[in-house]
Amino acid sequence: MGNNKGPWISQQKSDKYYRKSKVDHHRARSYYKLEQIDQKYHVLTSRGRFPKSILDLGAAPGAWLEYIKNQYEKQLQNLKPSKPSYVGIDLRTIRPFEEAPFITSYRYDIFKPECHQFIAENGPWDVILSDLAPKTAGDFRDIAIQEEMVSQVFTFLKYLKNEGNIVVKIFQSEQTDPFVKEWSEKFRLLKRIKPEASRSKSRELYIVGLGYFR
Repeated sequence: MGNNKGPWISQQKSDKYYRKSKVDHHRARSYYKLEQIDQKYHVLTSRGRFPKSILDLGAAPGAWLEYIKNQYEKQLQNLKPSKPSYVGIDLRTIRPFEEAPFITSYRYDIFKPECHQFIAENGPWDVILSDLAPKTAGDFRDIAIQEEMVSQVFTFLKYLKNEGNIVVKIFQSEQTDPFVKEWSEKFRLLKRIKPEASRSKSRELYIVGLGYFR
């Protein structure tokens, strides 16, 4: 028997940010999560300039890349244009930004050596973002898989520039505090935030790290 998507579709249509994303013509409601995080912590501008290199993990369908593009284009009104590189990585194909050749995307599995090689060869990065999440099963397996993803993202910090910033999705669990404690030793400022655009019933939080140091 096929999956019943009726309740999920109904929930989507009644969701404030889902409806707003359709009105605003954004790729997904997750656009507003990064927007709210950035407005609070200035992840993209904390160093007084817009990042030249950004790595977005779990990037499909491209909503965070879309936000980055929009903010970069706003900065061009005040700053001399540079040649940025904003890269999205996901298992799924991301529809290209035809009008923004400085945004590219690649299909990689973050647990595979070729992904590590790509990230290393194209780094170091000013900002690393991760909205990675497992396909939801609705039970403890989601948390276990998410913890593996977060641990994997942590290994990519070696490719983050000094004074670089991160945003990483994490599911609230007994491992949250140990993760925060471990990461706080690597950043000038480390905070956890649940954006308003996150669904109230969701376990998701975002770890924001500003000012990476080795």
